[in-house]
Amino acid sequence: MTTTPTQGAPRTGRRAPRLLPRLAAATAVVALALPLAACGSASAAPTEAAPPAPPRQQPGGHSLTADDVDTWLDGAIGSALQTTGIPGATVSVVSDGELLTAKGYGLADTGTEGGSARPVDPDDTLFRIGSISKVVSATAIIQLVERGDLDLDADVQQYLDFDLDTPKGPITLRHLLTHTAGFEEVIAGLIGTAGSEVPLREAVSAAPPEQVYEPGTTPAYSNYGATLAGYIAERVSGEPFAELLQQNVFEPAGMSSSSFEQPLPDDLDARLAKGYPDDSQPAYPTEVVNAAPAGAMTSSATDMARFMLAHLGDLPGDDALLGDDALAEMHRPALDADQLGTLAAGQRMDLGFFDDSTPGVPAFGHDGDTQVFHSAMRLFPDHDAGIFVSLNGSGRTPTASLDLRTTVLQGFADRYLRDEADDPSRGGAGAVASDTDASDAEAPDGPAAADLAGTYLSSRSPVTNPGALLALSGQTVVVPRTDGTVAVTPKPLGVTTGVYEKIEPNLWREVGGDALLATRTDSGGDADDATVTAISWGASFTLLRAQPWQTASVVVPVALGSLVVLLASMIVWPATALARAGGRSTRRDPSRPDAAPRRKDRMLLLSRLGQASTLLALVGWAIVAVQAMSFAEVTATTLRVLQVLQVLGVLAVVPAALVAWRAVRDRRGWAVVTGRVLVVAALAALATVAFVFRLIAPSVSF
Repeated sequence: MTTTPTQGAPRTGRRAPRLLPRLAAATAVVALALPLAACGSASAAPTEAAPPAPPRQQPGGHSLTADDVDTWLDGAIGSALQTTGIPGATVSVVSDGELLTAKGYGLADTGTEGGSARPVDPDDTLFRIGSISKVVSATAIIQLVERGDLDLDADVQQYLDFDLDTPKGPITLRHLLTHTAGFEEVIAGLIGTAGSEVPLREAVSAAPPEQVYEPGTTPAYSNYGATLAGYIAERVSGEPFAELLQQNVFEPAGMSSSSFEQPLPDDLDARLAKGYPDDSQPAYPTEVVNAAPAGAMTSSATDMARFMLAHLGDLPGDDALLGDDALAEMHRPALDADQLGTLAAGQRMDLGFFDDSTPGVPAFGHDGDTQVFHSAMRLFPDHDAGIFVSLNGSGRTPTASLDLRTTVLQGFADRYLRDEADDPSRGGAGAVASDTDASDAEAPDGPAAADLAGTYLSSRSPVTNPGALLALSGQTVVVPRTDGTVAVTPKPLGVTTGVYEKIEPNLWREVGGDALLATRTDSGGDADDATVTAISWGASFTLLRAQPWQTASVVVPVALGSLVVLLASMIVWPATALARAGGRSTRRDPSRPDAAPRRKDRMLLLSRLGQASTLLALVGWAIVAVQAMSFAEVTATTLRVLQVLQVLGVLAVVPAALVAWRAVRDRRGWAVVTGRVLVVAALAALATVAFVFRLIAPSVSF
């Protein structure tokens, strides 16, 4: 629609006035049809699409021996690297108090930057383990709790040397370690490159995120919260955080190849694997995680095996990191229904660890990601076993690293820790009831499938600043099915649809799998017909019901339609001006002096300047969004300039409305009137988007 006028106007300048009715009619169709199509597609979403294939699980009952594990890992990881485009991997497995096996696959350095390729060695090669750092940090924090230096349930303000604004309520270390302190997401400055390091105090005090949820009530994964907990440990211990971990965790546990230092000491840096987007591209520069306690740790597979043994209680007394009581407290859910309400029916955070239990297999652990390193660790206390895996590349598809980690973790539990009778595909204890059984069974109380229907936003999002615009990506749509199940698109940690059935009043389980969703209604879950307002998953993530004006299916088409209108208006403007100038040059009475610009011409000019400002702001916000998602630095000055442009666009609604009213009053014709009314609607729609998504906000710290 926009290319034709752009290409045609220069060639047919004298015919430009004839384009106006065509453009007005075309933009009217686009601006009106797109929002209607969006609403129609949302409301007409199929309620009975074919269900996706259930998650695949491996046969159980295998003996957990070094030979069997090595053979299985060779197939699960070794053969997968080439097909996924991930350069290298390291893995360690512990069982019965010992390192069962540790293996390296692929390359730590592909040699693409010159020099020789270097293979991965599980003992020598170091990997960045991302957010698994959080459980190591939490271990040091619980050590201070165990000694009486910290209180899990005290207001953390007493430990800080700066004022932390908590309008929703005071927060505790328990909140910080369970991601329920209520902070909005922080993106800016999280990951940088060498030379961008900031002191830990500056990282937590320079621009704290807003507290947007009541503490203890809404799981919202927070790197800032974990970093603040680490800073508290630093303050109370009197030791720099990296040194505190070195003295209290790494040295006692015998983890001689681990560090939170940034940059790494030379001897460790020489052993660090390079990180790659995939095996065909150059390596990324070494990443700096300024939220250090949340993600800056570097380690080897064998060092992580020592850490797993410590948390399984298998290190000798002198090497033990925590006493039995402290270990038990770290490994059990840290919040209950008094805080979480009915969300407590689902998975809950332990102190730093995720509860990753599945039927018959209790488990806890953590995953970790930087831009190019991807890691995961699971501990199985009932089986005295654990597995750690880390990859030094993202792979050629968006979910390559996640899929491979899932294959390894789930495959390990299925193969070695489940009995064959527990395999859902074989009708064991974890099996899903057949359709006949499900129809005969009495449905649990609580919200029905229809009560979950709608669009949801992630609680892990910026809320009070321009970063709120990112909420338009990654929204989740829940659609009820006639059999009482719900289809969730995309399902958590996936890009496909998952189908979930109710197994308890406020708990839903993926059909054929183990993933859980817990619900909370606007009446606390007591009323069967109450609308679901929140859905939690994965212990520290919550889906919050979106308002209609927040849903991408409405906002994006409206914004695109408005963009088309403004682009068309800006194209017609110079074409019409040239045509009028040509007409005046041939018809103007030479005896009549030029009239001074009239007021309506000034209003038209202000309207068009506002349209241009709005278009520039939209382009700028799109660029900023891409930069933010790639952790590129965006200066406050850039954001303030975009806000000024956005404000000019908002203010332009007034002159645009006056211009449209005068077109109606002067009976300028349906084409002119339609075009100018559409401009008013487009400016007003984009102004609404700007306010809803906080593009005009006092804070630009996203």
